[in-house]
Amino acid sequence: MVVENRVFRFEPARGERWLPHIGRSFSAALPEHSYPLRFSLVSVNDDEVVVEATLVDYEPDSAFASLLGEIELLDPRPKTHQASAFCAVQIVPTGVGCEFGGYAGDATPATNLLAATVDHLVTHPNAVNASELNELAPNVLYVEGKSLDDFLLGHLALLPVAANRIGTFVDPTGLDYLDDVVNTLGAARTAAGIECPFYTVLEEELGVRIEWSPSGCAVGLVLRPEVIAGGVRKLLDEGADAIGGVSVIHGVTSEMFEAHQRGEIPNPSGGVEAIITHLVSKLFRVPTAHAPLPYYQDVKPRTKENPRVAAELISTPHYFSVLKGLSRAPRLLAADGAPADALTLNNVAAVVTPASCLGGVPALAAELSGIPLIAVRENDTVLDVSNDAMRMANVIEVESYLEAAGVLTALRSGIAIDSLRRPIGEAREIGAQRAAVPGRV
Repeated sequence: MVVENRVFRFEPARGERWLPHIGRSFSAALPEHSYPLRFSLVSVNDDEVVVEATLVDYEPDSAFASLLGEIELLDPRPKTHQASAFCAVQIVPTGVGCEFGGYAGDATPATNLLAATVDHLVTHPNAVNASELNELAPNVLYVEGKSLDDFLLGHLALLPVAANRIGTFVDPTGLDYLDDVVNTLGAARTAAGIECPFYTVLEEELGVRIEWSPSGCAVGLVLRPEVIAGGVRKLLDEGADAIGGVSVIHGVTSEMFEAHQRGEIPNPSGGVEAIITHLVSKLFRVPTAHAPLPYYQDVKPRTKENPRVAAELISTPHYFSVLKGLSRAPRLLAADGAPADALTLNNVAAVVTPASCLGGVPALAAELSGIPLIAVRENDTVLDVSNDAMRMANVIEVESYLEAAGVLTALRSGIAIDSLRRPIGEAREIGAQRAAVPGRV
């Protein structure tokens, strides 16, 4: 397998919904034996759509060909009805410098506020991981981003569980910190009752390195992705229900980190971590999350300048947040034939996302299914893919997460959003022109 980052340029969608248009465009443009692990529309205008994607290229006779061959994007299964329980999805994209969620765990209060308005809130590790802290509310379902995409495409169901057995893979680049990882496993077992009894050191270094996309997003490369697959298989054969991983991320400079701390660029390591976990999600359909082993001794200044960075500075392995999230992450099941107590796309009543990031799979899938897409302007990012460009009919723009929580409360209560705004417009007539009424001019 080979991981590469590519830029595609497509025609805009005209008169149709975005997801089928992008699916057809990808189908025509993808190299043979290539899987789009992640992608996002990063620029949209009347003439062109720019898409940045991470691809996995594989040999047709490899052990991964059957696992990577199916592209869920090309076969979306839209929502058919609103089921109970009442569920919302919270999206905090990785590597785009979110004002809420661009630092370790700083989207957690907003996430928990949204969770207070629904039966279940589905979100991804990036929203709540904060090194040794993870304060997700009890009704937050911790779902890795690739699996979350496939849930919204109608392919996966989520089955809440009481607990998971977690296996951990360790990139040998970080062997100097193996004691810290093992102590984190011990502390989690002793103080939190988390079942994480074994780990494996991978056979080769992964070669995890950051990159920057042309749009200024943090992406990255994994030079030996097949090594991850081998390590995960060992952990699953040992009885793991969920997979955590730790690796050293190369290429982060002190200048980058200081710029990130000042809010000038996204977190350099976020995008490449998503590549690792997306790959595990795609190949094995298990809950997964990742933490960076220390790359910061000569990089991260010990400073009080930005409290949103603080969680990164009080930890060495950064891994307990992953263990806590995975300890009760929902199991991933095929949506077809899922048990009655599993959540499917039909439970999703709304998707909440930054207003400038409407070009990812969650937003496109919400449009396809007619799910209200709550776009939060306050959560600014380096992108500018707003509804001014996308022109999707299901978007509800709000200023803040406080307002987003109000919209979710209204949706759950069956209160029309328009009734809570002024002025209220007149009802409009549709259909054929009426015949003239006798005696009326």
